[in-house]
Amino acid sequence: MKPFNILGLTIFSIGALILIGFGLYKLFSTLLKDTNISAIVKWGLVSLILGVIIILISLIKERLKDRRKEQ
Repeated sequence: MKPFNILGLTIFSIGALILIGFGLYKLFSTLLKDTNISAIVKWGLVSLILGVIIILISLIKERLKDRRKEQ
């Protein structure tokens, strides 16, 4: 990859992580403070988010592993 592509992708990734992290922080802080939401819904949302994170991490690791095999 070209250096500017790497730089742009890095800056984009950092910005996306910051926004996602802030959104997750707000979501969890709202879930913990709001007593009208049942515990099942709270745990369901937490498990969905963790599941998506685990799937994304495994896909990234698989892609990196495949890329190393090609080189």
